Amino acid sequence: METPQENELPAIYRAADRRAIDGQRRLMRTTALRLTSLVLAATFGAFSLNMGRLDAAAVVAATALASALVVEVYILSSTPDREWAQARAAAESAKSLAWRYMAGGEPFGTNGHDEHSADLLLLRRLTEITHDLHHIAPIPLSDGDSQVTPAMRALRAMPLPERKDHYLRGRIDDQRAWYRARAAANERRASRWSVTLSALEALGLVAAVLNGAMVLDLDLPGIVGAVGAAGIAWMQTRQHRQLAGAYSVAALELGDVVSRADWPATEEEWARFVDEAEDVISREHGMWRSSHT
Repeated sequence: METPQENELPAIYRAADRRAIDGQRRLMRTTALRLTSLVLAATFGAFSLNMGRLDAAAVVAATALASALVVEVYILSSTPDREWAQARAAAESAKSLAWRYMAGGEPFGTNGHDEHSADLLLLRRLTEITHDLHHIAPIPLSDGDSQVTPAMRALRAMPLPERKDHYLRGRIDDQRAWYRARAAANERRASRWSVTLSALEALGLVAAVLNGAMVLDLDLPGIVGAVGAAGIAWMQTRQHRQLAGAYSVAALELGDVVSRADWPATEEEWARFVDEAEDVISREHGMWRSSHT
């Protein structure tokens, strides 16, 4: 048997995951549009472009400001950031519960539950996640979606050595690889943005000197300042540096957990091991959610 895939996890996970992706995409697109509009307003507000009795540059600047205002109202009213955070929290909580259930970790230890009692406990925990959602309502992908899939039950029914192998490969190793990749990617992006913003600051300084020497007759420092402010706002939205640090720490902590993977010899010891590993993953996501709410 192969390790259960994403489409074989609980329906609430798949629905919330899809909602989180949609909320993140809308937040990033609207934020980019708002910042671009503000930069355009600052750029075209720095000079005049007379076309008869009309200043075309002023019209473009006013239009850009109006667009930024409309987008800001949309963000405040639709709250895609809150939708993203809540849906992602629900998805990750459901995924953690699913893996606890499949691996036989606490509170779904195989010695303390038969098949029906474990299913019932999982369903109750998943229902609590649904009740905790506010402002959003993840919609199942189809009428046939199940909270406890056959693949989940099949993995739970396996002997302890096989469950160990599936959990370590399908959950821990996969999560560690994801953390490492995301930490490296966010570190690279943070470095690139830092270099870009430093270059903009240098350009703004040169422009200010040229303006002071009356070489330029254009508010280039103001334009550069607007671009730099937009870049800083975008970095705060993406939080590359913070994410790189959080993912690196989570990968290291999971590495410590994996080094003890051979220690559990009984179902009770394994259940506690799974609980500890899931706590590490949940702690990282809790830090992420607190930074986005």
